[in-house]
Amino acid sequence: MSDTSHVSDPLAAIELVQFFDRLAALPRTGWLLRGVVDPESIAEHTLGVCVVAALIVDDLRARGVAVDGERVLRMALVHDAAEAFTGDIPMPAKTDKLDAALEEAEGVLLATVLPAAQHALWAEAEAGSTLEARVVKAADKVQMLVKALTYERQRRGRLDEFWANTKNRRHMDLDFARELFAELERLAAIERAR
Repeated sequence: MSDTSHVSDPLAAIELVQFFDRLAALPRTGWLLRGVVDPESIAEHTLGVCVVAALIVDDLRARGVAVDGERVLRMALVHDAAEAFTGDIPMPAKTDKLDAALEEAEGVLLATVLPAAQHALWAEAEAGSTLEARVVKAADKVQMLVKALTYERQRRGRLDEFWANTKNRRHMDLDFARELFAELERLAAIERAR
């Protein structure tokens, strides 16, 4: 890859787009492991996370909270960039030790392809300590449960494990995320009763 420190360099920009394009061909492994045929790709998931993150940003602003929406969306775009190298490693396979080692390796790999500003956004999203990063982390889980509900409605699998895992309702202390999770659980209960 050419020098990616300058995104105004046409070759570096093209190579960066090609790097992210890898995510379109990589399925979300958690769905595959639960028998969902032709599941969403990592790129499709990223788009969904961006949509949910934008909705959470709008809600925060409506509640009078100052939030950098552009930063949120840029962070959401790169939050799973490392999966272009590693693929999607599902949560049940991760231990704390594996997660820490993976994050370190991903940081090193991403430093070779992402411009410094994008790499910093990825690291911020991983840390989850800023409001903007918390929005992305919550949006990541909301999108996943929306997709679980969609697959269940399409009769593409019973995904009880996703609903039972409390880590999948990581609201990051954001009121709208709490509300979204409550509504998703209500809708899932209706679906299961059918």
